[in-house]
Amino acid sequence: MGPMPPEPPPPAGSGPEPPRPGATRGLALVGPGSAFGAELLIRFGREGFRLGVIARSTDTLGRLTGELAGAGLTMRGAVADVTDPAGLTATLTGLADDLGGLTVLVYNAKLSIRGSAFSVPADALNQTLAVNVTGALTAVQAATPLLVDRVGATILVTVAGTRTEPPSGRFALAAGKAGLAALASAVSPTLADQGIRMRTVVLDGRVGPAGPLRPDAVADHFWQAYAAPRGTVFRLAPPGARRAATLPLEV
Repeated sequence: MGPMPPEPPPPAGSGPEPPRPGATRGLALVGPGSAFGAELLIRFGREGFRLGVIARSTDTLGRLTGELAGAGLTMRGAVADVTDPAGLTATLTGLADDLGGLTVLVYNAKLSIRGSAFSVPADALNQTLAVNVTGALTAVQAATPLLVDRVGATILVTVAGTRTEPPSGRFALAAGKAGLAALASAVSPTLADQGIRMRTVVLDGRVGPAGPLRPDAVADHFWQAYAAPRGTVFRLAPPGARRAATLPLEV
């Protein structure tokens, strides 16, 4: 009897299947930030994921390593600049190999520059877009061949939602996050054709221990966005909050 043919990837929109016996599931978090990065890693780690982080500094990696150790978890870390396409691609590829394969990519990197559309210089806006949009595109392009044929392959991107302060004060970040949402929508059909789910996580409020969005709740929301059998946009708002029709703002 000849070798069995490989299993096909799950249909687009389906929920994650249980891992095959002996298979590993790896998560790479690009841009962990300080608001909920550790909580997100712990949430996935407790589900059996191998954890990897790409950050801008060794200080961030050291902090996360310590926080995960307190939860009995370990991680692989690497330093990279998301505005360096070749460097980010090589780093993500190497990290996926260290994890034994990539199942989930979370892109959470952002650059925030205060100011209105009439005070932010064009080059500052370009810097913001390089992190919030172009960096995400590089990460998606690098991750796609690593995710093909992986059971439950998913890309999650963070889009910040509404806040009480005027959108004009966060013009550059609002433009960047709107661009990221548009990017996710544009690439979703192509990724779906390859068995990869693109999901946008929208956080409608500041994340912090005092709320209104708690880090543990945000981490669980990311898990639910991954585990849901279908859907493309997953919004988390504080209890009782009314949705406002404004551009995305910083969390």
